[in-house]
Amino acid sequence: MKNNYTLKTIIALMFFTAFCFNANAQVRLTVVNPSTGEVTMHNYGGTTVDISNYQLCNFPSYNQLSSLTVTQGSLNLAAGADVTVITTVISNPNDAELGLYNSASFASSVAMQDYMQWGSAGHQREVVAVNKGIWTAGTFVNVAPPFEYTGNGGQNGAPFWDTLLGLEDFENISSFSLTPNPTNTVLNLNFSQSAFSGEVAIYNLLGKQVNSKNISNTNLATFDVSSLNSGMYIITVTSESNKESKRFIKN
Repeated sequence: MKNNYTLKTIIALMFFTAFCFNANAQVRLTVVNPSTGEVTMHNYGGTTVDISNYQLCNFPSYNQLSSLTVTQGSLNLAAGADVTVITTVISNPNDAELGLYNSASFASSVAMQDYMQWGSAGHQREVVAVNKGIWTAGTFVNVAPPFEYTGNGGQNGAPFWDTLLGLEDFENISSFSLTPNPTNTVLNLNFSQSAFSGEVAIYNLLGKQVNSKNISNTNLATFDVSSLNSGMYIITVTSESNKESKRFIKN
């Protein structure tokens, strides 16, 4: 009986450890703005994770998240939620690295949660990310900042980082505009056509559709977005002749 109990305990501890690691491993960097120090993280896991003790590292500088200013969201990061902080570790916006760690063990691939580098390759923590299997040696993000992660949470490396397009980039599309943006409750779509007909769908950044409606012969459509979690979303308008997307922020 003693041996059976010990075996069951070991197995239970293994499952518990694996569960905790997998939950933590789902927290990733999603937006990095080197000029302002703004860093957004997203919880791709299914449970809430307290990341207040997590660290941001750009060798040799580091910040514990609890010491930083939170501009959006909470460090008690719910599943599917974002949090944005202002870090002070990025001294050279044009050439640096950023590692996200669940502890101050910066040389540990177990402690590293996520990583990216830009401007050049071979920064100090690149080898840690390579050992963890989330980065390819000698590669770096080679697009204009600010940077946005474009993967699905399970995809890694420089190919899944691109330039973050601002809201003004999307306003250049002339078929419709969004007001107010950001919004708390209601999102209005104003169409340039006086009698627009088509489908409007809202997606989160994981590509999951969270709302949709068909509209007919109108120049204004209204969505109630009050139930959406805070963060960035993509709204896509599809007509017989065109398909266009824009982003909006739900406060």
